[in-house]
Amino acid sequence: MALVLPVLLMFLAGIMDFGMVFNDLMSMRQGVGSSVRQGIVDQPGSSSDCSITGAADATAQTQKLICLTKTSMGLDPADSRTKVSFPTTKVRGGSLILCAQYPLDSTTSLFDPLLHGILKAKVEMRIEQDLSAFGSTSETALPEGDWTWCS
Repeated sequence: MALVLPVLLMFLAGIMDFGMVFNDLMSMRQGVGSSVRQGIVDQPGSSSDCSITGAADATAQTQKLICLTKTSMGLDPADSRTKVSFPTTKVRGGSLILCAQYPLDSTTSLFDPLLHGILKAKVEMRIEQDLSAFGSTSETALPEGDWTWCS
């Protein structure tokens, strides 16, 4: 028992930690995907009342899209960061890119060295409505991250 129990506990802690990380990643991807779908048809929701970090230049529509993304992800909105960009044009046929970051943490603290970093999600879709009221902006990236991967 003394030999098997520590290995069994580590195995169970690993299942819990990696399961929680996978759940957060799937929530993030689904939230970003559904938000960009709402954004491309110019329906970013009605609420711009969320914690937006460092995106003071964001238009009202862009703020609504950022808040919709944070809400759709189902994770802690204060810890998540979002970037909205238009690589070409904001009219029909152009693209909307929506990216999000969320800190990666170990639930049990046993795997902190392995699970320390950032979860990332990026979705790009073709615009279906005129999005002239939107603007490209990004929140301040998480301390360990940047936005170079989102372009």
